Amino acid sequence: MYHLLRDILFKFDPEAVHYFSMNNLQKICNTCIGKKIISNNFCFHKSNLEKNVFGLQFKNPVGLGAGFDKNALYLNELEALGFGFVEVGTVTPKPQIGNNKPRLFRLPKDKALINRMGF
Repeated sequence: MYHLLRDILFKFDPEAVHYFSMNNLQKICNTCIGKKIISNNFCFHKSNLEKNVFGLQFKNPVGLGAGFDKNALYLNELEALGFGFVEVGTVTPKPQIGNNKPRLFRLPKDKALINRMGF
């Protein structure tokens, strides 16, 4: 199933797929049952993974770095996926349009993505 879905999504612009996927995850997580299903399948709770760093408590040490959720639109959804923390941004005093499109590029051979979104 993963490979079929991946092959379909890879036929479209990476940035559009990112927002399409996250917006649909958001719709699912906006329902109690949807968020519970996502959380039950992707989260795991082990007390030995909990961390306290400089007075901040984390459920686990696995976080998501800046750039994935630039505008902090998907914090609840990323929590449902099991991330212990999320770094949002880049945050600027005034909204920025970022770089011209295309600005997100797939490298399928390397299983990588180049992000040139800009601010």
